[in-house]
Amino acid sequence: MRRRFYGEEHSDMQCKSGGSPELATLGDLYNLLRKAWCKETAYPSCQAEWVESDPSYGQCAITAMIVHDMFGGTIHRIRISGGGTHYFNKIDGHYIDLTIEQFDLYNIPVNYEPNQEIDRSYCGKNPDTAKRHALLLKRLSAAKYGKLGGGVAK
Repeated sequence: MRRRFYGEEHSDMQCKSGGSPELATLGDLYNLLRKAWCKETAYPSCQAEWVESDPSYGQCAITAMIVHDMFGGTIHRIRISGGGTHYFNKIDGHYIDLTIEQFDLYNIPVNYEPNQEIDRSYCGKNPDTAKRHALLLKRLSAAKYGKLGGGVAK
C-alpha cells in the first residue's frame, strides 16, 4: 500500500506502546488507519462531505491522539487557511501528520510553524471527540486482525 503522509520518511519508526507484529511501525499504523477511518470517525462538520477516496478527511484530532499514545512525542495544532484547526504530532524532533492528504483535494497549504503544543488530555475532553476516538480504536483493532468488513464496527 502506498504511503502518503507528512514525515513518511520516518515510517519505520517503532511503536513505543500498544504495538504488535501487525502494528509495529508508524507505516503500519498509517496503513491500518486508511482501512479504519470512516464517515462516523470524521469530525461532525466533515461527515457530510466524507468520501472513501479521501479517508483522512476530518480525522486529524483523533489520529493525533492515537499516534501520541503509541509513539510518544507531542500533539500540535495550527490554524488552516480558510478557517479551522488541524492537529498533528511531533516525535523525536520530527513533525508527523498522518492526515495531511485531506488537504490535497482542495490544494490547501499546510504550514507546520508556528504551531501550538496541545496537552493530550485537552484533545479527549470533548464528548464527541472521545466517542469518535473510541470508535476509531475499535475499527483499528478490527483492521489489524482483518475483521473490518463493510459498514461501521460499533
